[in-house]
Amino acid sequence: MARPDKWDLRLLGLARHVAQWSKDPSTQVGAVIADKKHRVLSLGFNGFARGVSDLAERLENREVKYDMIIHAERNALLFANASVDGASVYVWPLLPCAQCAATLIQAGVAEVIAPAADAERAERWTAQINLARTMFTEASVSVVELDDFSGD
Repeated sequence: MARPDKWDLRLLGLARHVAQWSKDPSTQVGAVIADKKHRVLSLGFNGFARGVSDLAERLENREVKYDMIIHAERNALLFANASVDGASVYVWPLLPCAQCAATLIQAGVAEVIAPAADAERAERWTAQINLARTMFTEASVSVVELDDFSGD
């Protein structure tokens, strides 16, 4: 299949939309898990656990925020009501971190699709993304980075 197809664009666009639900002031991330027939199995965005207050002092303090936040990919896995074995995960705006990669691999995800990260956005996450790529390769999880995804 040539990439991207209409379903890649639709589902990555949905991940971009879901990312807007995050209250994180610096990086809003969205994830969509879809089966082989492009049916949405789950959605997730980065945020605090249910019932935990989204206080500005927590969200604006990177160290505190990182200790409290649940990443979009993990939220999508937690809310999935069906097996994600063999599924595709669409992530906006960049590839998962190493911990999310490990969790996705363990859950049986077969493919990860994300926009190719622009240099500015990816700079802070370069080491994590590179480690995630290595893990995905070793676990035979396909990674598709779309160079020309505008989302419009």
